[in-house]
Amino acid sequence: MILDFSDSQIPIDAPPDTPYTQEQCMYKEPNDSIDTAAMIEPTEMGPAAICAPAMATDPEDTDFYKFTVPAGTASVQVKITFMTSPKGDLDLKLLDSTGTMLAQSRGFLDFETITCPAMSPACAALAPGDYVFQVLPGSAMATNPYNIELTITPM
Repeated sequence: MILDFSDSQIPIDAPPDTPYTQEQCMYKEPNDSIDTAAMIEPTEMGPAAICAPAMATDPEDTDFYKFTVPAGTASVQVKITFMTSPKGDLDLKLLDSTGTMLAQSRGFLDFETITCPAMSPACAALAPGDYVFQVLPGSAMATNPYNIELTITPM
């Protein structure tokens, strides 16, 4: 028996394996600096992504989101969840409106969380006003899709 595996057509390569889509890479873009931070509400969850340079607008992608803490707020929690991947550890920073870092979460699991007020990571209660959180690669060139959870709890 002779098997013939020839094909007269040129084989088409599969698309490259990426853990994210172009739509995730472009979520609320441009938001690559504190000055271009995208306004976000607690009902907006993404999905977004930290992407490789070919799909991102900067050499190393980072995303900034702005939110408002109203008067009478008891606590604020910012959480990102993402896939566990050797290429994809992400970190989270909380900044005030001037860009001063208030707290950061730099774990190695499939999520990062900052709660204010809290002890670990340390974060004081947030006064009413605008704040920014930054999602960034946990190591050089890390990429990964992520979902956002912003919870603002009233007193």
